[in-house]
Amino acid sequence: MTAETQIVADYAQRHDEPHDEHEHGADSPVVLDIKKLDKSFSGVHAVNNTSFTIHQGEVVSIIGPNGSGKSTTINMISGLFNPDSGEIVFEGKHLERMKQREISDAGVARTFQNGRVFGTMSVNDNLEMGLHKKMESGRPFKQLQDYPFAKWPSLVGELGLNLMPGPKTRKEMNAVTRQVSNQVQSFGDHLVDMVDHLTYSLSYANKRRTEIGRSMIASPHLLCLDEPTAGMNQNETEEVMQLLLKLKSEGNTMLLVEHKMDFVMALSDWIIVMDNGAIISEGVPSKVRNDPKVINAYLGGDKRGQPQTDEGIAAVNEADAEPIPHRMPISADAPYILDMQHTDVYYGPVQALYDVSLNVREGQIVSLLGGNAVGKSTTMRTILGLLSPKDGKVIYEGKDLRGVSTENRVRSGIASVPEARRIFPEMTVTENLLSGAYIRKRGKDIVSDVDDVFVRFPRLKERRNQMAGTLSGGEQQMLAFGRALMSKPKLICMDEPTMGLSPKLVDEVLAAVKSLRDELGISILLIEQQADLALSIADYGFVLLNGKIVLEGSARHLAADSGVQEAYLGKAQ
Repeated sequence: MTAETQIVADYAQRHDEPHDEHEHGADSPVVLDIKKLDKSFSGVHAVNNTSFTIHQGEVVSIIGPNGSGKSTTINMISGLFNPDSGEIVFEGKHLERMKQREISDAGVARTFQNGRVFGTMSVNDNLEMGLHKKMESGRPFKQLQDYPFAKWPSLVGELGLNLMPGPKTRKEMNAVTRQVSNQVQSFGDHLVDMVDHLTYSLSYANKRRTEIGRSMIASPHLLCLDEPTAGMNQNETEEVMQLLLKLKSEGNTMLLVEHKMDFVMALSDWIIVMDNGAIISEGVPSKVRNDPKVINAYLGGDKRGQPQTDEGIAAVNEADAEPIPHRMPISADAPYILDMQHTDVYYGPVQALYDVSLNVREGQIVSLLGGNAVGKSTTMRTILGLLSPKDGKVIYEGKDLRGVSTENRVRSGIASVPEARRIFPEMTVTENLLSGAYIRKRGKDIVSDVDDVFVRFPRLKERRNQMAGTLSGGEQQMLAFGRALMSKPKLICMDEPTMGLSPKLVDEVLAAVKSLRDELGISILLIEQQADLALSIADYGFVLLNGKIVLEGSARHLAADSGVQEAYLGKAQ
């Protein structure tokens, strides 16, 4: 039993789950009423005739495979997109045509799927931004900022008040300081020593904590959480779960999108299941997790095996799935395409990698495993030339890459699929693919290669003229793969390619990674937190802990090694 599953059991003992779907918020007022919501992108129906309600104090979760319309629904509620038709009624106010700022001022807060913080601002400053809309004495002219001619004079007036504050403004600023301190304390010790650090320098998990804290600090009437634990390991996920359970016990109303089913089952009063833009099921967790339509949509039928009826979808994270078959092992005599030798890397005075040595043979998938902030992404950035080692070497195809620019490393055959995909959201799918071929001369070969990507990823062909920012997370991941292929790589470095994806789509991504090796002969360095997933397709693996390689071996050997789990828990010697 995982830590998350134990929390589910403990929570179920403390709170009797309702068994009648008609009990859905029956005694509480409606906070959010969604009526026949519709949204299309370039002819693709992302959300189709969707209706649901959220009552005060409820936690309602939207689940479903990637591309089902979950994030699009949250984006419309928060004002990022306007619906094509339908109504969004929040506490009696229609939000359909409101600006994002107006929706935020009305009491709706949100987090984003890939995490968004102000990287060049400190943790404290990021949290204070969450209270900006609540300020009165320091922002007496804020209502004028919707009018172009009054906007700048009002901002100059606010600047003057904050540079030379009067008694009321000082009192308000002191209150903000206390609230920020309390919010920092709510995350235990994780942010206490980081309050003055610029958030770009934080670990991924601490960036997510900062974003969640910024959303929560103003006590919103509705908190929308779009995959709040994406990219977090088991311990970090458990900490966020405990935080949200506390918020729930205090009567907060939340709308949650999340793929971790233990997490969803522990938090939710009501679950809505979407597929292909439409709601296919809804109800209390006990009903939804055993619905055959949900199991088929979310897990892909028998692809991972049918969950037991008494466990249902809650068993996704522990399903006894058959591993993806390995191909024949790479010959021990195959030459190294990549060989990092005794590498030390620093961020200013702070050392991030200590004597790191790892290698990838031609035609191999090698997994680099470890928890958050242990040095995995730093390793990838060093290979790509974005960081320079103080000591040690990066050897590619027998050549030392010291002094070789990132552009020339790409020209030599090294490509990347970065964390959170990093596609160009305001460019079409086709334009994103063409950007991956910028190092090549334009011609028929490039057109042919775009067609080959569309054959490999048919969903991208369907959306070739659609803006990439409107794709689902899974579709964006496929686009990132395709863009990398357009540079004709020999080695691809992939950073967390399964992050934030549904179980069914995780299988598709892993199959796609495996096919790049088996069908195209591309070598792959796969950076991943989920060790079982990465090792299911890898030939070899390395485990990082606190900037040092603590374990290495064949994928099969590491999959059976208890030391891998200990490394994730910080206990490996």
